[in-house]
Amino acid sequence: MNVSVENDRAPRGESAGLLRNLNPEQLAAVTLPAGNALILAGAGSGKTRVLTTRIAWLVQTGQVSPAGVMAVTFTNKAAKEMLTRLSTLLPVNPRGMWIGTFHGLCNRFLRAHWKLAGLPQGFQILDAQDSVSAVKRIVKAMKLDEERYIPKQCAWFIAGAKEDGLRPKDVEVRDELT
Repeated sequence: MNVSVENDRAPRGESAGLLRNLNPEQLAAVTLPAGNALILAGAGSGKTRVLTTRIAWLVQTGQVSPAGVMAVTFTNKAAKEMLTRLSTLLPVNPRGMWIGTFHGLCNRFLRAHWKLAGLPQGFQILDAQDSVSAVKRIVKAMKLDEERYIPKQCAWFIAGAKEDGLRPKDVEVRDELT
């Protein structure tokens, strides 16, 4: 990890214990002033340690409230690891913090603000396989020929229409086979 930061914020009190096992580059990254921080480092260099320690340090020093934290990771495993580490570093439950993957955080945001987003309260988010399975159930329920109305192709058509911003009422009804 290569962080070149001049930082005269000497750790004091309870928060100093958080910083005990950090190398100078990690210490510089953790104790940056409150605000956005981008940590670029290679595998195994201690990024998760730096990020979780930085969050804990900012919360313990009163620079941010737990609800004011957002950390976006690429995997659910990394998000879970960060939450686990934070629960041992902080006396507060980290579940109130916004820590997770991009998709997970967006889902949480939509669940909290479903009304403003114009969604039904119990909305579902389907992945590609869920979508194909749903179309397959509909084709069977409507007793349609699965060789003529191939569920995977129907799901692709629906996804394409959504990508184009079309609502069901905007899609032209057509059947190339009749």
